[in-house]
Amino acid sequence: MKKYKIIIILIIILYLGITIFGNRIIYNQYKDIESSGRDSFYLVEVNRMYESYLHNPELFQEITSQQNIPVETKEYRFIRRVSYLPVYTDFAGDKADSQKQMNEILEFYRQNNHYYSVIKPVFEQQKIRGYLRFDCLKSKAGNGIYLVFNFGVFVVFVVQFCILLYVYRKIIHPFHVLSEIPYELSKGNLRHDIKEEKSRYFGKFLWGIGMLKDSLEFHKQRELKLAKDKKMILLAISHDIKTPLHTIRLYAKALERGMYRTQEEQQEAAVKIQEKTAEIDGFVRDIIKSSTEDIISIEVENKEFYLKELVEKIQSGYGEKCSLNHIKLLIGDYDNYLLYGDLDKTYEAVGNLMENAFKYGDGIEIGIQFAEEESYLLLTVYNTGEPLEESEMPHLFESFYRGANAEGKPGNGLGLYICREIMLKMKGDIYAEGDDDGMSVTVVIKISG
Repeated sequence: MKKYKIIIILIIILYLGITIFGNRIIYNQYKDIESSGRDSFYLVEVNRMYESYLHNPELFQEITSQQNIPVETKEYRFIRRVSYLPVYTDFAGDKADSQKQMNEILEFYRQNNHYYSVIKPVFEQQKIRGYLRFDCLKSKAGNGIYLVFNFGVFVVFVVQFCILLYVYRKIIHPFHVLSEIPYELSKGNLRHDIKEEKSRYFGKFLWGIGMLKDSLEFHKQRELKLAKDKKMILLAISHDIKTPLHTIRLYAKALERGMYRTQEEQQEAAVKIQEKTAEIDGFVRDIIKSSTEDIISIEVENKEFYLKELVEKIQSGYGEKCSLNHIKLLIGDYDNYLLYGDLDKTYEAVGNLMENAFKYGDGIEIGIQFAEEESYLLLTVYNTGEPLEESEMPHLFESFYRGANAEGKPGNGLGLYICREIMLKMKGDIYAEGDDDGMSVTVVIKISG
C-alpha cells in the first residue's frame, strides 16, 4: 500500500517535471524564432500595405491627416495599426510646439510588447517626407504549441492518474483488506466474515477462500467429534479390556502358585490365557482400523473429464517446481481421452506420486507416460534413483508403511495408501514397479464410454 502511494507521488512529480521542462524547451525555441526573424509572416502584409499607401494618394492623404489609423479589415491578418510621423526639420520655434513634436517622435518609436513594429520611410522627390509604422500581431504559433503540449500532458496525466486511482480503489485496497482473511484463518478464527466485493475482481478468490473456510470449519468440527469419539472408545475399550486382563491375571497367579497340579489343568489355563489374549488383540485391531478410517475419510465425485485437463494441472503445478530444482520433467505423448472419475482427486493422487518422486528420487529426471489397456488409461510416474527392495513392494500401499529409503525423510506413510483409496473409489487401481534405474508407480483410470 505505501509503496503504491509512493509510486503515485513519483508519477505526479514526473509529470510536473515533464511539463516544466517541455514548456522551457518550447519557450527557448520560440524565443530563438523571434530573435532570428523566422516568424515573419507579417512582413508580406506590411510590404503589400506599404506599396498601397505609396501608390494611392487618397490613402496616403488619410494617414497623413490622421497620423494613426486602426486596421480592422479581414484582408490583413497581422496588421492592427498604421501610424505616420512627418519629418520635423525645425525645432527652433515655440517651446511648447517643440516639446509636442518630441513627444510624438518618442511615442512613434516606443515599442509595444504585444506587437511587432515595422517602420518604413516615405520619399518625396528623393527626400524623406515621413515614416510609416505598421503594428503587427505576433504569431500565435508559439501559444498554440504551448496549448497543445500542456493539454496533451494534462490529458495523459489525468488518464494515467485515473487508472492508478481505479486500480488502487478496486484492486489494491480490496486485496489489502482480503489479505487479512488467510491470516485470520491460519490463527483458527473461522468466524471471520468474508465480504463480497462488488467489483467481482476477486470473485473466484473469495469463492475459494469461502470454500476453504467451510472446509476448515467442517474438519474442525469433525476433529472435535473425533476427539470426543476417541475418548468414548478409549473408555469403552478400557472397560472391555479389564475383563480379559483380569482373567489373564488370575490364571497367571494360579499357575505361579501351582494351583493347577495336573498337566490337563495347566494346559486348559494356557488355552484360556490365549483366548483372552486374542480377544485383546481383536480390540487393538479394531482401534487401529477405526483410527485409520477416521484419518483418511475420502470422498470422490465421479464424472467425466478429459486427460488434457489433468495434464495441464500437472504441468501448472509441477513444471516450475521441476525447473527450480533442475529436474528434467518429461511428459510423453497422449491422446485426449475422455476419462471417468474425479479430476481433483486424480490430480491429488498423481500429485502424491510426484511428491514421492521429488522426495525419494535422485533429482535428475521425472517422467510421465501414458498407455491404454482394456478401456483403461495407464498413467505412470517414473523417477530415476534407487528402487525399493522386492520384499517391500507388497506393503507399499499399506497405511503407515514406510520403506527402507524413507529414513530421515519427512512423511507418515499414508501417501500411497490415500492414492489407492482414491483410485479404488474411482473404479480404478494403482500398482508400483521397480527396476535397476528407478521406480515407477502407475494409476489405472477408467476411460469413459
